[in-house]
Amino acid sequence: MPPAQLPTETVTAYASDGTRLSVYLDAPARPRPDAATVVLVHGASVTADLWRAHTRHLTDRGFRVLRYDQRAHGHSLRGEAPLSVEQLTDDLDRVVSACAPAGPLVLVGHSLGALLLQDLVARRPALLSRVRGMVLLSATARRASVLSGLRPRALLAAAGRGLASLAFAHAPSAVDWARRRLPPTHRYALTPRPEAEPVGGPPLCRHGVRHTRTADLNTLWQALHRYQPHDLRALERLGSRVLLMAGSGDRHIPAADTAHLASLLPDARLEIVPRATHALPIRHPELVSARIAALAAHDTEPTRGTSADNFGLAS
Repeated sequence: MPPAQLPTETVTAYASDGTRLSVYLDAPARPRPDAATVVLVHGASVTADLWRAHTRHLTDRGFRVLRYDQRAHGHSLRGEAPLSVEQLTDDLDRVVSACAPAGPLVLVGHSLGALLLQDLVARRPALLSRVRGMVLLSATARRASVLSGLRPRALLAAAGRGLASLAFAHAPSAVDWARRRLPPTHRYALTPRPEAEPVGGPPLCRHGVRHTRTADLNTLWQALHRYQPHDLRALERLGSRVLLMAGSGDRHIPAADTAHLASLLPDARLEIVPRATHALPIRHPELVSARIAALAAHDTEPTRGTSADNFGLAS
Protein backbone atom coordinates (compact mmCIF):
# COMPACT_ATOMS: atom_id res chain seq x y z
CA MET A 1 0.00 0.00 0.00
CA PRO A 2 1.45 3.42 -0.92
CA PRO A 3 2.16 5.82 1.95
CA ALA A 4 -0.52 8.36 2.85
CA GLN A 5 -0.10 11.68 1.06
CA LEU A 6 0.79 14.65 3.22
CA PRO A 7 -1.32 17.82 2.91
CA THR A 8 -0.41 20.25 0.16
CA GLU A 9 1.39 23.34 1.48
CA THR A 10 0.35 26.57 -0.23
CA VAL A 11 2.90 29.38 -0.17
CA THR A 12 3.37 32.69 -1.96
CA ALA A 13 6.25 33.64 -4.23
CA TYR A 14 6.70 37.20 -5.42
CA ALA A 15 7.41 38.12 -9.03
CA SER A 16 9.78 40.91 -10.04
CA ASP A 17 6.88 43.39 -10.12
CA GLY A 18 5.63 42.28 -6.69
CA THR A 19 2.80 40.12 -8.04
CA ARG A 20 1.73 37.30 -5.74
CA LEU A 21 2.09 33.85 -7.30
CA SER A 22 0.41 30.84 -5.66
CA VAL A 23 2.80 27.92 -5.22
CA TYR A 24 1.87 24.41 -4.07
CA LEU A 25 4.42 22.15 -2.37
CA ASP A 26 3.91 18.43 -1.78
CA ALA A 27 6.38 16.44 0.29
CA PRO A 28 6.58 12.65 0.37
CA ALA A 29 5.81 10.79 3.59
CA ARG A 30 9.00 8.77 3.00
CA PRO A 31 11.55 10.83 1.02
CA ARG A 32 14.09 9.02 -1.13
CA PRO A 33 17.76 9.63 -0.35
CA ASP A 34 19.08 12.45 -2.56
CA ALA A 35 15.60 12.90 -4.04
CA ALA A 36 15.12 15.58 -6.64
CA THR A 37 12.45 18.26 -6.48
CA VAL A 38 10.12 17.87 -9.46
CA VAL A 39 8.99 21.25 -10.82
CA LEU A 40 5.73 21.01 -12.80
CA VAL A 41 4.80 23.92 -15.11
CA HIS A 42 1.32 24.05 -16.64
CA GLY A 43 0.31 25.64 -19.94
CA ALA A 44 -2.15 28.34 -20.90
CA SER A 45 -5.78 28.40 -19.73
CA VAL A 46 -5.41 25.80 -16.95
CA THR A 47 -4.02 25.69 -13.38
CA ALA A 48 -1.53 23.68 -11.34
CA ASP A 49 -4.40 21.24 -10.79
CA LEU A 50 -3.33 19.78 -14.17
CA TRP A 51 -0.67 17.91 -12.19
CA ARG A 52 -2.92 16.52 -9.42
CA ALA A 53 -2.49 12.84 -10.33
CA HIS A 54 1.21 13.24 -11.15
CA THR A 55 1.83 14.84 -7.76
CA ARG A 56 0.29 11.83 -6.02
CA HIS A 57 2.32 9.36 -8.12
CA LEU A 58 5.59 11.23 -7.58
CA THR A 59 5.24 11.77 -3.82
CA ASP A 60 4.34 8.08 -3.47
CA ARG A 61 7.75 7.41 -5.06
CA GLY A 62 9.54 9.67 -2.58
CA PHE A 63 9.93 12.86 -4.62
CA ARG A 64 9.11 16.42 -3.54
CA VAL A 65 6.82 18.25 -5.98
CA LEU A 66 6.60 21.98 -6.68
CA ARG A 67 3.82 23.39 -8.89
CA TYR A 68 2.30 26.83 -9.22
CA ASP A 69 -0.43 28.81 -10.97
CA GLN A 70 0.92 30.95 -13.79
CA ARG A 71 0.43 34.71 -13.56
CA ALA A 72 -3.22 35.60 -14.39
CA HIS A 73 -4.23 31.94 -13.95
CA GLY A 74 -5.85 30.21 -10.99
CA HIS A 75 -5.08 31.86 -7.65
CA SER A 76 -2.10 33.84 -9.00
CA LEU A 77 -2.72 37.52 -9.66
CA ARG A 78 -2.28 39.36 -12.97
CA GLY A 79 0.03 42.10 -11.76
CA GLU A 80 1.15 45.15 -13.71
CA ALA A 81 4.04 43.72 -15.75
CA PRO A 82 3.55 42.96 -19.46
CA LEU A 83 2.03 39.53 -20.00
CA SER A 84 4.93 38.23 -22.08
CA VAL A 85 6.89 35.00 -22.42
CA GLU A 86 9.87 36.76 -20.87
CA GLN A 87 7.85 37.81 -17.83
CA LEU A 88 6.36 34.34 -17.38
CA THR A 89 9.86 32.86 -17.56
CA ASP A 90 11.04 35.36 -14.97
CA ASP A 91 8.09 34.33 -12.77
CA LEU A 92 9.16 30.68 -13.08
CA ASP A 93 12.72 31.62 -12.16
CA ARG A 94 11.46 33.46 -9.06
CA VAL A 95 9.31 30.50 -8.00
CA VAL A 96 12.20 28.03 -8.30
CA SER A 97 14.66 30.36 -6.55
CA ALA A 98 12.25 30.98 -3.66
CA CYS A 99 10.83 27.49 -3.17
CA ALA A 100 13.58 25.12 -4.40
CA PRO A 101 16.79 27.13 -3.94
CA ALA A 102 19.11 24.11 -3.63
CA GLY A 103 19.33 20.47 -4.57
CA PRO A 104 18.69 18.50 -7.77
CA LEU A 105 15.74 19.35 -10.01
CA VAL A 106 13.64 17.62 -12.62
CA LEU A 107 11.84 20.18 -14.78
CA VAL A 108 8.54 19.24 -16.44
CA GLY A 109 6.38 21.47 -18.63
CA HIS A 110 3.34 21.08 -20.84
CA SER A 111 2.72 23.25 -23.93
CA LEU A 112 3.40 26.86 -22.81
CA GLY A 113 5.10 25.39 -19.73
CA ALA A 114 7.52 23.46 -21.95
CA LEU A 115 8.34 26.64 -23.85
CA LEU A 116 9.03 28.50 -20.58
CA LEU A 117 11.44 25.78 -19.47
CA GLN A 118 13.33 26.06 -22.78
CA ASP A 119 13.48 29.80 -22.22
CA LEU A 120 14.59 29.40 -18.59
CA VAL A 121 17.63 27.21 -19.28
CA ALA A 122 18.64 29.41 -22.23
CA ARG A 123 18.59 32.52 -20.03
CA ARG A 124 19.97 30.81 -16.90
CA PRO A 125 22.40 28.12 -18.12
CA ALA A 126 23.99 27.96 -14.65
CA LEU A 127 20.80 26.22 -13.48
CA LEU A 128 21.74 23.21 -15.61
CA SER A 129 24.22 22.08 -12.92
CA ARG A 130 21.18 21.25 -10.76
CA VAL A 131 18.97 19.74 -13.47
CA ARG A 132 18.78 15.96 -13.35
CA GLY A 133 16.44 15.84 -16.32
CA MET A 134 13.67 17.57 -18.28
CA VAL A 135 10.37 16.26 -19.64
CA LEU A 136 8.79 18.53 -22.25
CA LEU A 137 5.22 17.60 -23.20
CA SER A 138 3.62 18.93 -26.40
CA ALA A 139 6.73 21.05 -26.92
CA THR A 140 7.71 23.07 -29.97
CA ALA A 141 10.47 25.40 -31.10
CA ARG A 142 8.06 27.28 -33.36
CA ARG A 143 5.88 30.30 -32.65
CA ALA A 144 2.16 29.81 -32.03
CA SER A 145 -0.18 29.66 -35.02
CA VAL A 146 -3.92 29.19 -35.46
CA LEU A 147 -3.14 26.68 -38.24
CA SER A 148 -1.97 23.29 -36.98
CA GLY A 149 -2.21 21.42 -40.29
CA LEU A 150 -3.84 21.26 -43.71
CA ARG A 151 -6.45 18.57 -43.10
CA PRO A 152 -10.11 19.69 -43.24
CA ARG A 153 -10.57 19.42 -39.47
CA ALA A 154 -7.42 21.48 -38.85
CA LEU A 155 -8.56 24.13 -41.34
CA LEU A 156 -11.99 24.32 -39.68
CA ALA A 157 -10.40 24.64 -36.24
CA ALA A 158 -8.05 27.33 -37.56
CA ALA A 159 -11.03 29.31 -38.88
CA GLY A 160 -12.66 29.14 -35.45
CA ARG A 161 -9.49 30.20 -33.68
CA GLY A 162 -9.02 33.04 -36.16
CA LEU A 163 -12.53 34.38 -35.51
CA ALA A 164 -12.02 34.08 -31.76
CA SER A 165 -8.69 35.93 -31.94
CA LEU A 166 -10.34 38.75 -33.91
CA ALA A 167 -13.04 39.09 -31.25
CA PHE A 168 -10.46 38.96 -28.47
CA ALA A 169 -8.35 41.64 -30.15
CA HIS A 170 -11.05 44.07 -31.30
CA ALA A 171 -13.94 43.61 -28.85
CA PRO A 172 -12.50 42.31 -25.55
CA SER A 173 -15.03 44.22 -23.44
CA ALA A 174 -17.92 42.64 -25.35
CA VAL A 175 -16.40 39.19 -24.91
CA ASP A 176 -15.96 39.88 -21.18
CA TRP A 177 -19.63 40.91 -21.00
CA ALA A 178 -20.60 37.55 -22.51
CA ARG A 179 -18.20 35.60 -20.29
CA ARG A 180 -19.71 37.13 -17.12
CA ARG A 181 -23.06 35.69 -18.15
CA LEU A 182 -21.83 32.14 -18.62
CA PRO A 183 -22.51 29.58 -15.87
CA PRO A 184 -19.76 29.90 -13.23
CA THR A 185 -18.60 26.35 -13.95
CA HIS A 186 -18.05 27.08 -17.66
CA ARG A 187 -14.42 26.86 -18.79
CA TYR A 188 -14.32 30.45 -20.05
CA ALA A 189 -16.64 32.13 -17.52
CA LEU A 190 -15.26 35.39 -16.09
CA THR A 191 -15.72 35.51 -12.31
CA PRO A 192 -14.51 37.74 -9.43
CA ARG A 193 -10.84 38.06 -8.63
CA PRO A 194 -9.08 35.12 -6.90
CA GLU A 195 -8.10 37.11 -3.79
CA ALA A 196 -11.75 36.72 -2.71
CA GLU A 197 -11.43 32.92 -2.73
CA PRO A 198 -9.91 30.64 -0.08
CA VAL A 199 -6.65 29.02 -1.18
CA GLY A 200 -6.49 25.36 -0.23
CA GLY A 201 -4.70 24.10 -3.31
CA PRO A 202 -5.02 25.09 -6.96
CA PRO A 203 -8.45 25.74 -8.47
CA LEU A 204 -9.82 23.07 -10.77
CA CYS A 205 -7.83 22.73 -13.98
CA ARG A 206 -10.73 23.92 -16.16
CA HIS A 207 -10.98 27.13 -14.10
CA GLY A 208 -7.54 28.35 -15.15
CA VAL A 209 -8.67 31.63 -16.76
CA ARG A 210 -11.90 32.32 -14.89
CA HIS A 211 -10.25 35.48 -13.46
CA THR A 212 -8.37 36.46 -16.62
CA ARG A 213 -9.74 39.29 -18.73
CA THR A 214 -10.12 38.70 -22.45
CA ALA A 215 -7.66 41.50 -23.24
CA ASP A 216 -5.02 39.65 -21.23
CA LEU A 217 -5.77 36.38 -23.03
CA ASN A 218 -5.26 38.20 -26.32
CA THR A 219 -2.00 39.72 -25.06
CA LEU A 220 -0.70 36.28 -24.12
CA TRP A 221 -1.70 34.83 -27.50
CA GLN A 222 0.05 37.69 -29.33
CA ALA A 223 3.17 37.16 -27.22
CA LEU A 224 3.24 33.48 -28.20
CA HIS A 225 2.64 34.36 -31.85
CA ARG A 226 5.56 36.83 -31.89
CA TYR A 227 7.89 34.75 -29.73
CA GLN A 228 11.36 34.05 -31.11
CA PRO A 229 12.81 30.87 -29.54
CA HIS A 230 16.21 31.09 -27.87
CA ASP A 231 19.33 29.25 -28.91
CA LEU A 232 18.99 25.59 -27.92
CA ARG A 233 22.66 25.05 -27.07
CA ALA A 234 22.03 25.18 -23.32
CA LEU A 235 19.25 22.58 -23.58
CA GLU A 236 21.45 20.42 -25.82
CA ARG A 237 23.97 20.14 -22.96
CA LEU A 238 21.49 17.89 -21.09
CA GLY A 239 21.80 15.28 -23.85
CA SER A 240 19.65 12.18 -23.25
CA ARG A 241 18.34 13.66 -20.00
CA VAL A 242 15.80 15.56 -22.13
CA LEU A 243 12.66 13.60 -22.96
CA LEU A 244 10.16 15.02 -25.44
CA MET A 245 6.64 13.55 -25.40
CA ALA A 246 3.71 14.29 -27.70
CA GLY A 247 0.35 12.84 -28.61
CA SER A 248 -0.05 11.51 -32.13
CA GLY A 249 -3.49 13.14 -32.26
CA ASP A 250 -2.52 16.55 -30.86
CA ARG A 251 -4.28 19.23 -32.95
CA HIS A 252 -2.91 22.20 -30.97
CA ILE A 253 0.80 21.40 -31.20
CA PRO A 254 1.16 18.60 -33.77
CA ALA A 255 3.52 15.73 -32.97
CA ALA A 256 5.55 16.76 -36.02
CA ASP A 257 6.38 20.04 -34.27
CA THR A 258 7.70 18.15 -31.24
CA ALA A 259 9.65 15.84 -33.56
CA HIS A 260 11.12 18.93 -35.24
CA LEU A 261 12.37 20.14 -31.84
CA ALA A 262 13.84 16.67 -31.20
CA SER A 263 15.73 16.87 -34.49
CA LEU A 264 17.44 20.02 -33.18
CA LEU A 265 18.56 18.17 -30.03
CA PRO A 266 20.50 15.15 -31.37
CA ASP A 267 20.77 13.29 -28.04
CA ALA A 268 17.29 14.04 -26.71
CA ARG A 269 14.74 11.23 -26.54
CA LEU A 270 11.36 11.41 -28.27
CA GLU A 271 8.21 9.49 -27.42
CA ILE A 272 5.01 9.83 -29.46
CA VAL A 273 2.02 8.41 -27.58
CA PRO A 274 -0.46 6.76 -29.99
CA ARG A 275 -3.94 8.31 -30.15
CA ALA A 276 -3.11 10.83 -27.42
CA THR A 277 -4.18 14.47 -27.83
CA HIS A 278 -3.01 17.78 -26.38
CA ALA A 279 -4.51 16.51 -23.11
CA LEU A 280 -1.62 14.01 -22.88
CA PRO A 281 -0.79 14.73 -19.19
CA ILE A 282 -4.48 14.49 -18.19
CA ARG A 283 -5.29 11.33 -20.15
CA HIS A 284 -2.03 9.48 -19.44
CA PRO A 285 -0.86 10.57 -15.96
CA GLU A 286 0.61 7.19 -15.01
CA LEU A 287 2.75 7.04 -18.16
CA VAL A 288 3.97 10.63 -17.82
CA SER A 289 4.64 10.21 -14.08
CA ALA A 290 6.64 7.04 -14.72
CA ARG A 291 8.85 8.87 -17.23
CA ILE A 292 9.39 11.74 -14.78
CA ALA A 293 10.21 9.37 -11.92
CA ALA A 294 12.74 7.48 -14.06
CA LEU A 295 14.66 10.70 -14.74
CA ALA A 296 14.41 11.78 -11.11
CA ALA A 297 15.84 8.41 -10.03
CA HIS A 298 18.79 8.63 -12.48
CA ASP A 299 17.29 5.95 -14.72
CA THR A 300 18.37 7.12 -18.19
CA GLU A 301 17.63 3.96 -20.15
CA PRO A 302 16.33 4.91 -23.62
CA THR A 303 12.56 5.31 -23.77
CA ARG A 304 10.71 3.29 -26.38
CA GLY A 305 8.98 5.68 -28.67
CA THR A 306 9.05 7.30 -32.09
CA SER A 307 12.17 8.92 -33.43
CA ALA A 308 12.32 12.08 -35.51
CA ASP A 309 13.21 9.87 -38.47
CA ASN A 310 9.57 8.76 -38.63
CA PHE A 311 8.60 12.34 -39.44
CA GLY A 312 11.37 12.89 -41.97
CA LEU A 313 12.92 15.52 -39.71
CA ALA A 314 16.11 13.99 -38.37
CA SER A 315 19.24 15.85 -39.34
